[in-house]
Amino acid sequence: MNASNVHITDPHMMGGWFAPFANRKYCLLFFWIMVVSAVMLVLHVGTALYKIVSSGGKLYAISNPMFWTLTIMQSINYFTNRLLYSMCLNSV
Repeated sequence: MNASNVHITDPHMMGGWFAPFANRKYCLLFFWIMVVSAVMLVLHVGTALYKIVSSGGKLYAISNPMFWTLTIMQSINYFTNRLLYSMCLNSV
């Protein structure tokens, strides 16, 4: 390929390096990651509720810092993938 014929600013040249995907089928990746993240978040909250109920309603059952770290991570993961899926759908 001759370098003098390549225009990086043209999104149709060389596959559009910085352009969004031209097909919505690529958005399914973010959709499935979002679904898995939502399921993991629900399971995590369900586990927390189970620990609280099995300990007789005591909240100290989930006072572990690792539990709260995982809860925040799962929430951010779900929100981020939901945002990326919405952005992907609206860009195509």
